Amino acid sequence: MPEPIAAPRSRGRRRHRAWREGGSSVARWDAEMLGWSIASLGAGVLAARAAALLLPPVPASIVATAVLWASLTLPAIWAIRRSRPRGLTAFRWVDAVIGAVWGILLRIAQGAFAAAAGQSAWPSAADLSSPVFIAEAAAATVIAPVVEEFFFRAVVVVGVYTIVHRLSGRVAAVVAALIVSTVLFVAAHGLVAPLAPADASSLALVGAVAGICVLATGRIWPAILVHAVYNLTGIAVVVVATLAV
Repeated sequence: MPEPIAAPRSRGRRRHRAWREGGSSVARWDAEMLGWSIASLGAGVLAARAAALLLPPVPASIVATAVLWASLTLPAIWAIRRSRPRGLTAFRWVDAVIGAVWGILLRIAQGAFAAAAGQSAWPSAADLSSPVFIAEAAAATVIAPVVEEFFFRAVVVVGVYTIVHRLSGRVAAVVAALIVSTVLFVAAHGLVAPLAPADASSLALVGAVAGICVLATGRIWPAILVHAVYNLTGIAVVVVATLAV
């Protein structure tokens, strides 16, 4: 009898590893890239602080913000051009839910921190029709979350995680990424403009939650939307306080 013909083996598709597992998509996210990125942040913070001290209030705010954002944007662009961590920029609809829920919870926590410190949970009234207020509100809800999260939660979180993961494993990588990114996030804000303890605590919590979102999902959008909703609810509180006067 003729021997049966063996069925050809099916070639499974090669599974591409997400950035949290290492692999080629983060091969060039190394200590050199992270070091230059943090150096850019330091230069931007110093330049922003100098602008705040040397220039009149209105141009100082504009110049300081522009310089700081440039120091965050350039390293992020450079890092993404070197290699794009697989899955980092993907979007899922659940990211919007994560952003809305945690953004609101963080704003409630900020009010609790302020109350515990003896500060008013309601800010002073603002000129809602002022072009300055409108521009700052738009920048805080649209530009700042993208710029800051791509630096602190993409470049720093992914960079630190990748470097430590190669040396010490996943748990150490998660802890190191959260600590380094949160400390830099709070320090950058505090060096540009002094922070009250309650404000520093709120920013630390925002940074930690945003970092956890990236490490838990592997995506940057939950962190961006958490930041955006947190800032948006802060502006909403200002608007309510102004209209209630």
